[in-house]
Amino acid sequence: MSDISYDQYNGGGGFSTTSQGGFSNDHQGSSQSQKPSQVRQSLTPVTIKQINDATQHVPDAEFKVNNVELNMISFVGVVRKVENTNSTVVVTIEDGTGSIEVRVWISDQVTTAEQETQKYEAMLNQYVFVGGSLKLFNNRKSVQNSSIFPITDSNQILYHHLSAIENHLKAQDGFQKRPATASGSLFIDDNAGTRTAAAAGGSKPTGGSLTDRVLTILKENSTNMQEGVPVGYIVQTLGITREEALKHVNNLIEEGKAYAGYDDESFICI
Repeated sequence: MSDISYDQYNGGGGFSTTSQGGFSNDHQGSSQSQKPSQVRQSLTPVTIKQINDATQHVPDAEFKVNNVELNMISFVGVVRKVENTNSTVVVTIEDGTGSIEVRVWISDQVTTAEQETQKYEAMLNQYVFVGGSLKLFNNRKSVQNSSIFPITDSNQILYHHLSAIENHLKAQDGFQKRPATASGSLFIDDNAGTRTAAAAGGSKPTGGSLTDRVLTILKENSTNMQEGVPVGYIVQTLGITREEALKHVNNLIEEGKAYAGYDDESFICI
């Protein structure tokens, strides 16, 4: 996936990102001062589940999840609650994988808590783009120094999730591990699942519920099938019907454990 920017969606909130999640800055200093700021100011596309799963190895260290460092982050979601605490406005946002509080600090010289509350209440039940820093507040994760903007183009939602998947796979060296398909195509064709099953020995997951076995298939193949594990491959591996496969995949999607891939017939596990 080539580097692309949120700017085309007019929803980046002043942030310009690449697929690596970096700020663009036309006013950076010398190359010596540039390197540390690029490390500290990377904007990483994530899901809220990744935020909630992130941990610190030591207090005040950067949060990390699955080898991905989370300092400055971006995500998309729906505004579900707006609370005025006088000094801050707390906006609760969920994206189907979880929810998190975004804190907007009030500067009395610029605006009032009531004005900011009304601003974000107008976004209730709407998709928004959020950029900010992941911090602990009263022993709870929250997003601070944030920018919240309504999403007017639904393509931005899809683009963000694809960027989060790409960033996750790069952190796992997923792009290096992927074997070339017989056709050399960028996308997986109808027979890709069969070829991958043959290469892997076609092992069939055992134990656990059927949903657990579907999840195992997605986990084992998402790295090699980066556009998504075809539903036909799940059907073939487990010997179930297409309807059963889709039912269990949808359960995983609702739990935030899987996402749609390149099309509606393929799925990815993060």
